[in-house]
Amino acid sequence: MVVEVQLAAEDPVNTTDQRKTTAYRVVTDRLVLRCWNPDDAPRLRAALDACDTHLRPWIPFMKDEPRSLEQTAEWLRGIRASFDTDQMYRYAVFDSEESTLLGENMLIKRVGPGGLEIGYWTHKNAIGRGIASEASCAMIRVAFEIEDVDRVEIMCAPENTASSSIPASLGFSHEATLKQRALDSEGRYCDLMVWSLFRADFASSPAAKLRIHAHDCMGEPII
Repeated sequence: MVVEVQLAAEDPVNTTDQRKTTAYRVVTDRLVLRCWNPDDAPRLRAALDACDTHLRPWIPFMKDEPRSLEQTAEWLRGIRASFDTDQMYRYAVFDSEESTLLGENMLIKRVGPGGLEIGYWTHKNAIGRGIASEASCAMIRVAFEIEDVDRVEIMCAPENTASSSIPASLGFSHEATLKQRALDSEGRYCDLMVWSLFRADFASSPAAKLRIHAHDCMGEPII
């Protein structure tokens, strides 16, 4: 997981322009993460249909599936609008050629001041290749070094061992397991693990070693 450019403290982001800078496209050695577009609807529709049984127990938005292609396109319009207005950043995750949809990673603003939550799902055909871990490392870098937050959180059901293994391997601390705190895709209450990574611990996380290219909405490099 090596890319040419690495963020550094002596090369601050956007020093001459204090306007909000948002990463619309993030590239690692193996992956391309970019904001969703409505014309991604056919690829997203095919992925969610293929992965329904795989994702439904763990991903709350699956309660609204299956959507039609038209409904999926409309959903993606809303997701893109939320991205453009800095409400929530949801990234489609592709292979390096941007030809195969591998899943989704996101930065969610619902964990209070100074923090962002990472969410993710991976296509069943890409399981076991470290896709979610690598994409989450990229999101950690974006959160700390572009969004300038103080902490990043990951939440998942205790039974979802594949999901909880990711924060455990990336230097997050398991802060709590909250009882009956979230609704699953079937509308039932379930427990929720809370994992946190603070800015002071970022340098020792594997995410700090992942170098990335990030570009803004005009395609201009941020880092």
